[in-house]
Amino acid sequence: MPESKVITILSDGPHLPTGYSNQAKQLVQHWEKKGHKIHWLANAYNGATLDGIKLDDGTEMKAKIYGEMIPSYFCKTMEKHLKDTKTDIFIVLLDTFMLFQPNKYGAAGWFLSKDLSPSKSFFWYPTDGGGGMPKQCEKILNKVDVPVAMAKFGAKQVKDYHNIDSKYIPLGCDISRFKRLPDDERDNLRKMNGLDDKFVIGVVARNQPRKHLDRTIKVMYKLKDKIPNAVMYLHMDPEDAAGMYDLRSLIQRYGLENRVFFSGMMAHKGFGWDKMNEVYNLMDVFLLTTSGEGFGIPIIEAMACEVPVLATDYTTTQELVIDNNCGFGIKLSGVEHVDMFKTNMKEYDDLNLNGTMTGSWEVERGFCEIDDAVNKLEMLKNFPSMRKDMGKNGRLAVERDYDFKKIAKQWDKLIE
Repeated sequence: MPESKVITILSDGPHLPTGYSNQAKQLVQHWEKKGHKIHWLANAYNGATLDGIKLDDGTEMKAKIYGEMIPSYFCKTMEKHLKDTKTDIFIVLLDTFMLFQPNKYGAAGWFLSKDLSPSKSFFWYPTDGGGGMPKQCEKILNKVDVPVAMAKFGAKQVKDYHNIDSKYIPLGCDISRFKRLPDDERDNLRKMNGLDDKFVIGVVARNQPRKHLDRTIKVMYKLKDKIPNAVMYLHMDPEDAAGMYDLRSLIQRYGLENRVFFSGMMAHKGFGWDKMNEVYNLMDVFLLTTSGEGFGIPIIEAMACEVPVLATDYTTTQELVIDNNCGFGIKLSGVEHVDMFKTNMKEYDDLNLNGTMTGSWEVERGFCEIDDAVNKLEMLKNFPSMRKDMGKNGRLAVERDYDFKKIAKQWDKLIE
C-alpha cells in the first residue's frame, strides 16, 4: 500500500463548469480513494473553507476546499499554506500566464519568487497556440520541479522552443459516464428536444475570444441552404459576463433565429455528468472553430459518445482527431495540413503563418477556413456510414488513451 500523502491542488473551484475543475474533481476523487489527504485551493471560489462538498450532480469529495477573498490564485497565502499543511505534492492545473501576470499583490512573474517547500511541485500545463508559450511563461515551467504537458503538442512545443523536458499525461474523461446511448433512448431524447428530424451540429465551448464562435455562426449561415434540416445546438451561456461575442445579435444578423438553439447552461452553473452525456447524444457532429486548444476535453467527451469531430486543424486537433481517424481538421485559412510530428515547432509555426494572427501574450492563434468547414459538414451529412465509423474510432481512442482511470494511474506512478 503506497504511503499516504498530503496533496494540494491549485485549480478552478469545484463549482465551476471548466475543464480545469473537471479534471481536478476526478483527481481528487481518485486520490481520496487511495487514502491521500487533499487540500484544494479553489480559484474563483470566494466562500468559506469547506470540509468536503456534495455537488448538484451527486459528486462528493472529502477534500478541504479553500476560498480566496481578494488576491487571485492564492498568491498571498500559497507559501504559508504549503508549510502549514506540510504538503508533499503541490499540483497546479491552470494556465501558466495566470501565475505570471501582475496583480495587486505582486509584480509580473510573482510566482517565480515563491518558496514552494516542503512540497514537490508539478504544473499540469496547456499551450493553446503557436509561438512557443505565452510570453515569458516558460519561466514558470522552469520554476516547478516537474512540468507535465497535458498534450503531445505542448510537450513538443516547449521542448523545441525552450528545450524544456516535460512529462506527458493527457486529460481524460469517465468512459462509464460518457458513452453513446442505445438508439431508442437517443431517438427519444432528440424527439423530446424537437430535433428528431434534424441534422444536429453540436458545440460545447465557453464564449471566449479563443474559441472564435463568430466563425461557428458564420459556418451555420453558409450551411443553412445546403442542408435545409441542419440546426446548431450550442452548449454555452449567451449571457456570459466574460463573453466575447453577442451571439444573439450575430444569430439575428444572419437570420438564424430558428436554426441555432442554446442548451440552457449558465457560465457559473454547468450541467451534471448525466445531462452532459445527453447533450452529446443529441449531436450528429461535434464542431469547434477554435483558434487553438491546450487539450480539448469536449472533443474527447464527444469521441467517447461516438460523435465525429470537426475542429480547427491547429494545436491538439491532429493528435486527438486526425490521427485517430475520428473526424476531420478544418484547415487554417490559406494553409494545407502541417504534420506537427514531422516538423520542428518553429517550422510548424512558419508553415501555418498565413492562417494565424498574434494574440494576447504573443500567442499565435489559428483562423479556420469557413468554406472548408461547410464542405466537410456536407460530407459528413451525406455519408452516415462515415460518421458511424468515425464515431466508433473515437470511442476506441478514448478507451485506449483518455480513460481517466488510466490517467489517474499515470499520476499515481508519477507522484510515487
